[in-house]
Amino acid sequence: MPLLPRTIAATALLAVIATAQADLPSAGASFAMRLQNSANSTNRGSGDQLFWGLFNPEAPPSQAGATVWSYTAQCPLGVSCAASVSGAGWVRQRILARDFSTQPLQYYGARAYDPNLTGAWSIWLSTDSSFANGTRTYVATPPVGAVAAMPFVQSMSLQSAGLTPTVSWTLPASATSIDQVQVRVFDNSHQIPSVSMTPSSPGSKQQSDVIYTQTVAAGQSLTLPAGLLQYGTSYSLAISLDHLRPDHSVQSRSQSFFDYTPIDPASLVGAPTNIALPTLSPVANVVGAEQGPVYQFHVDSVSADAVTFIDPAIASGFDYRTGIGDPNFKSVQIASQVGDGLYEVYLWDGSAWTGGVDRFQIRGIEPSAGLSAFDPTAFVTGLTFTGTGSFTGTMQAIVAVPEPATLALWLAGFGLLGLTRRKALRS
Repeated sequence: MPLLPRTIAATALLAVIATAQADLPSAGASFAMRLQNSANSTNRGSGDQLFWGLFNPEAPPSQAGATVWSYTAQCPLGVSCAASVSGAGWVRQRILARDFSTQPLQYYGARAYDPNLTGAWSIWLSTDSSFANGTRTYVATPPVGAVAAMPFVQSMSLQSAGLTPTVSWTLPASATSIDQVQVRVFDNSHQIPSVSMTPSSPGSKQQSDVIYTQTVAAGQSLTLPAGLLQYGTSYSLAISLDHLRPDHSVQSRSQSFFDYTPIDPASLVGAPTNIALPTLSPVANVVGAEQGPVYQFHVDSVSADAVTFIDPAIASGFDYRTGIGDPNFKSVQIASQVGDGLYEVYLWDGSAWTGGVDRFQIRGIEPSAGLSAFDPTAFVTGLTFTGTGSFTGTMQAIVAVPEPATLALWLAGFGLLGLTRRKALRS
């Protein structure tokens, strides 16, 4: 039976619409979350923020290989915005693109957390840098909503300083359910570009590449696989805690970052094999910070007859203290040769000089040496103790050395009797 003219017209219109849609950019899934990043060496923003975007944007087949431009905007909650996104009231933001080795191409936006911007973000895609009518694809992200910030892990520890360390962590008490835990490894020696795809707001930056992501189905530890890490390469490990929506997309996430450089014992003075690694807690932000993270040690057995090696953003020194009831330090041996190899050792027992102290400082590490305060394997230190017992003390990076006048006041305030000896430490 022949088609009626009206049916023919409708069929032709649908064909035109389908052709027009085929000539527009496409994209994969969109995302939006509340994200908390700890201080890190990967060049990712730290603190409480909104993070949103989409995966795998592509030009239409008729323009294969063309650049897909993008921008994003939202009308804040409670605001009456103009009909056009370029009008009054709208919050506009550029979109950046990055392509990790182990993840899909990602277009994303990020800004400091604002409860008035927790609705859906609008994202436009176009192969036309002027975003002319008829060239745009519109994508809406899920709303973030009134979800609480996900806290960081309470602490993280490493077993083994080699190429296959076991990463362990302690989960925090959280009002927001922790539905998923992931471990990510970033290669700080391999940077990838993060480039603006918004023509009106050009720019770019370099970020560490993601080389490994693993979801931990159960437990609070993960051993990294062989073949992933290399000696002498700087990595960042991130423990990601996720709160998921009913559709299993991430609504709130925290990422606790820790630096790690695998140690080849043969490269250290004395080739020690018994390197004790610490437990450490994430640093929420580094703005204005004068100290790095505190490294907490739990070594079951130390003695006066054996050297115990321990190891922890540019550190200029470290502050060492024993735990309550631990034997005092008797000597220190620096296995890591950093900078010019000349260090200043500060000794104090609170009242007088003795054969052992419960705290000391090593200073004089040149900033040009690039020693990471967030890397628990960056500065291997050998210690002996005045007696037998356990070591539960700490090691904390000194990120900023006070001015002489400030240091004098600090010494006077704490009644510190100091002796500085500067010497070259040789194997």
